[in-house]
Amino acid sequence: MTQSEKTTLNRREMLKRGIVGAASLAGSAFHAKGTQRASAQSTNRPNIIIFHTDDQNYDSLGCYGNDVLTPNSDSLAEGGIRFDRAYTPTGVCTASRYALVTGQYPSRCRTEAFHRRFPPGVMTEPAFNTHLAPGQDCIASVLKTAGYDTGFVGKWDLGAFDGDRMQKYPRTKQWGGSWRELDDNADPSDPAVSAVLEHNHTVMSECVKRFGFDYAEAVQNNPESWGNRLMNYHNPEWITQAAVDFIDRKRDKPFFLYLNHTLHHIPHPQESLLIGDPRMTLGGYLDRIPDIMPPRREIFDHVVREGYRPETAWCTWMDVALGVLLKRLAEHGISDNTLIIYFSDNNVPAKCTIYEDGIRVPMLLRYPALVKGGRRSKQLVQNIDFAPTVFDLAGAEIPAGMNMDGISMKPLMHGEDGKIHDELFFEIGWTRACCTERWKYLAVRYPENMQDDKPKWHSNALTNHQHHALLWHPAFHYPDQLYDLDIDPHEVVNYSTNSQYSGTLNDMKGRLRRWLKTFDNPFGEFTG
Repeated sequence: MTQSEKTTLNRREMLKRGIVGAASLAGSAFHAKGTQRASAQSTNRPNIIIFHTDDQNYDSLGCYGNDVLTPNSDSLAEGGIRFDRAYTPTGVCTASRYALVTGQYPSRCRTEAFHRRFPPGVMTEPAFNTHLAPGQDCIASVLKTAGYDTGFVGKWDLGAFDGDRMQKYPRTKQWGGSWRELDDNADPSDPAVSAVLEHNHTVMSECVKRFGFDYAEAVQNNPESWGNRLMNYHNPEWITQAAVDFIDRKRDKPFFLYLNHTLHHIPHPQESLLIGDPRMTLGGYLDRIPDIMPPRREIFDHVVREGYRPETAWCTWMDVALGVLLKRLAEHGISDNTLIIYFSDNNVPAKCTIYEDGIRVPMLLRYPALVKGGRRSKQLVQNIDFAPTVFDLAGAEIPAGMNMDGISMKPLMHGEDGKIHDELFFEIGWTRACCTERWKYLAVRYPENMQDDKPKWHSNALTNHQHHALLWHPAFHYPDQLYDLDIDPHEVVNYSTNSQYSGTLNDMKGRLRRWLKTFDNPFGEFTG
């Protein structure tokens, strides 16, 4: 038997036995098919969980054909829909998350700071500056009004509330007058330091609750953003425990949980898996290691025993966290009536651009009460569609003024033929794009103060990532780029300079122009 045959057999046997995560390990999660207890919850409206990962590529999921041990995400694909053309409208986390919770494209950001920098008549440069505005409706506030219990867990990254300002990093820009600064070398295991962390976490949680969340725990931004070497590790156990606590409390009525893991963002997850301290959290130093997931070293050893490459253990670590959640839903008898959307905020190879390798992401959807399992969809979908979809399923009324760009995916969930989008729109920095099922058009236009011959990036954000995109995309600096995604999904050959494709180029430019005319801010000649 070859190694690949052994690997395939191992995965199939684990799924057949109903094992999820590190199945033979203490504290692991199990599928509960046929063992669900009766639930007191009404089946008229689904529970809703958005399981949001960070910087996750396709190669970290087995269900997309990769040699990694991820039986839980594989089970979502097996029991639901695997999307092959799912997108985020932009290639960075903040703007992507804004789109998800509002159903709007990032340049529609409403904060005072964003409008002050980009008033009508000035080109926007959406990236890390698209935060929620005070009092702005979002997916949580609408569902809360509709009678849902709402919960937030994990990475926030949508700004902090401080008077009339929205701010991003709590270390350098206070979340409010009660925020307490810490020295970058402070030891979180010191009780005094831990008390400050606990206090600051309360400040962050209260900030998040202002946007319609009843529950906000394990709130954080990226581990490295805190500048403390001892806290620069991922802690999915802390996040998973907070998520399970919410489900345990809210299982008897419809709930919405927006669950945001920091995996697979930097620092590299494998380092956190092997040497990170699970008691070290941004909410304070824990008295004991959470036992919600198997011990980290056992997960690593299990991956090796099953014949997978040890350097993929961090992929399984993320998957085990998902398995804990699936197990708890089954134990409460609410799996069938729970919609789970598994989605990444962006792709990594071309992060901070709107090339396919920055915005085309893995997406899984499971809702047994409505969705037939084992399906693959090549329909165009985007995270702007999540809010209108859950509002549709929940029977929630969309407030006046909450104008969403997304469209409900419910027809796709029913299995109906047809599509919900003819094209999708994308934006970051000084680039805008539009794609259809086959074609992708990308425009690079710089504002007047940048009109010179010097080589430029597509945005000011994370130029180290754009350096990789520059090497992989020969037309990176071309103002007009046209790609045939059917034969060139990595966008290497630019057809915009080929006269044979002038009709296609004009059509794609027209599609982009129609989108850009819906914004208050100009973009090159498209809105003139």
